[in-house]
Amino acid sequence: MNLHTPQPERLPQSERLARMRLARSSQIGPVTFRRLLEQFGSARTALEALPDIIAKSRSRRPVEIATREDTVAEIETALALSTRPIIWGDPEYPAALAAIEDAPPYFYVLGDPGLLTRPTIGIVGARNASLGGCQFAGKLGRELAVAGFNVASGLARGIDGAAHDGAMAALKSRRGTSASPTNIGATIAVVAGGVDVIYPREHADLYRRICENGCVISEMPPGLKPQARHFPRRNRIISGLSQGIVVIEAGRNSGSLITARMAAEQGRDVFAVPGSPTDPRAAGPNSLIRDGAVLCDSIDAILDVVGPAGGLRQFDAPAYPFNSDSRPAPAQSGHIDIDAILAGMDHDQNMMPDSSIETPARKPAKSHAGREKITAVAPMAPDVFSADELYDLLSTAPVAIDSLIRASNLPAGAISTLLIELELSGRVERHPGNRVSRIPN
Repeated sequence: MNLHTPQPERLPQSERLARMRLARSSQIGPVTFRRLLEQFGSARTALEALPDIIAKSRSRRPVEIATREDTVAEIETALALSTRPIIWGDPEYPAALAAIEDAPPYFYVLGDPGLLTRPTIGIVGARNASLGGCQFAGKLGRELAVAGFNVASGLARGIDGAAHDGAMAALKSRRGTSASPTNIGATIAVVAGGVDVIYPREHADLYRRICENGCVISEMPPGLKPQARHFPRRNRIISGLSQGIVVIEAGRNSGSLITARMAAEQGRDVFAVPGSPTDPRAAGPNSLIRDGAVLCDSIDAILDVVGPAGGLRQFDAPAYPFNSDSRPAPAQSGHIDIDAILAGMDHDQNMMPDSSIETPARKPAKSHAGREKITAVAPMAPDVFSADELYDLLSTAPVAIDSLIRASNLPAGAISTLLIELELSGRVERHPGNRVSRIPN
């Protein structure tokens, strides 16, 4: 195994700008982007040829090429946030992500981009996760980081947030000890909106800690608020960065199972944490195990498959051979395969109906210091914790009431009242040791 793959040369600035314009043009998704570069060798030449290609194909798809002015404005907004684009072909672009068919043409990073080349395990799961599920995600995230793996997830409520927190706890616990922090993994948050947009709002502190001790990445332009259709795009990046994906609590039709499917298609290992058949949140992981995923009940199950982090690169895949010249690479027999390009457009539309990425309607607000300000999405009314929300923290495995108090940030009296309400409705039962659980359906 050659562990010293030569790094590609840095792209000229004109080609970098052209690749960003091509990626932001309508109807140009990640697969079409790659096929255009394969055909023409450079984005500059592809942009020049694109109108003729569409005309010759008699396609009804209108293609609007992103303007130079709009692209420069996006770059300036990013620089004001102390981030910059990492473009497909840059030496910093992680080889693992570049190896997938629909790799993002470029993305932004806040934090340490060097983390993207280290061995990584993704952890995903339910937003309405049980307390036990969150505790397991946190424990697994911490143990993976101690073992030298980065932990990638999506910054969502529930399992994602617990996994991020666990990985950061490992770094915090090793500071001031003889253990080298460089041997400890960090955490990578892949977000669905702009890299500067905090979502969900309650993860503002978590977001800032990840920026300081890990990294946040997004292929969306700065300032763009996340929409439901953006999350499947985000999921392929989580799996693309990772050597394996662990699913902890997920419904049968959840986004976490989409991530697991993408991971399998990308040649990654898929791990699933089993759960009670009476808990709907266990249906996804249990079905993955039935279909061949590795049963994961501890970090040992992961290490047995992927091996120790110290003996691995992030992913043993060749870097894509980029052409850094502004002229086109000579096509075989001078033939341009228009059908392959149009097939790429069809693929992008089928996999990502919004394959072209919209730009934000507004610029991020200025801070008092004159720099662009990190913003949180849509202020929310203060949460009123209901019996249903407390029920969501429970599974059929008993948990301590003290743990529920800590997880909910509610006083003991409020928890006691909600538990009585759930008991009277026949939804929970008490166990020795001041523990409670759901009553199986």
